[in-house]
Amino acid sequence: MRRGKDEDPVCAVLNDWDLGNDAKDPNLTHTGFEVTGTVPFMAIDLLTQEALDGKVAILYRHDLEALIWVLIWVVCCYDDGKMVYTVPRGIHNWDVRDPLSCGDKKCAFLTRRGPVQPASDNWGDEFKLAQHLLDYLAGKYADRMAKAVVVRREAWFRGSGPGFSHQTMPHEQEEEDDPEHVWYELWAYLKPITELVPCIADFMPKDLRKAGDPDDKQ
Repeated sequence: MRRGKDEDPVCAVLNDWDLGNDAKDPNLTHTGFEVTGTVPFMAIDLLTQEALDGKVAILYRHDLEALIWVLIWVVCCYDDGKMVYTVPRGIHNWDVRDPLSCGDKKCAFLTRRGPVQPASDNWGDEFKLAQHLLDYLAGKYADRMAKAVVVRREAWFRGSGPGFSHQTMPHEQEEEDDPEHVWYELWAYLKPITELVPCIADFMPKDLRKAGDPDDKQ
């Protein structure tokens, strides 16, 4: 959904009405930890047992990651509005009912850093954008993994602990949810490729300073 007139800031969100607690029961309230969503598109951090147990806060970056997964899936699976593949090539059983299995498979798809395989040559700028966004997710995931390795190593020095994997990666519950910074940070990452993918220039925020844009001298 997109909200806002041409002259207003754009607010865009993914929405799934049948998973909205308020629509089912007005007495239910969101705590920020409920994991609901279409499994193949959910952020990897939410496809763990810890998240399914309600122990991982749902952050804006998780919604943004879901939006990126949707684009990747569409480019990999559709040609001219028709489904060619049920799941992206290069990953087996992404569209599964088991969130933990899906998380492992999406993690492998992300970390192999291979190219996105479009379902058709008709995808032009969208294919290029999907590949760059996949690289963006991979870089962010690698950063979180590096921090998690430090946490896990410290845990080993303090005593025994579980083996390290995607499913046992520690989550920082104190992570600040800063949607504006995350949004601008993404655009700062994409800014250098506007010549390669011209279509994104029309959506580029006018001010990237809050994302630490290198052009900002303040």
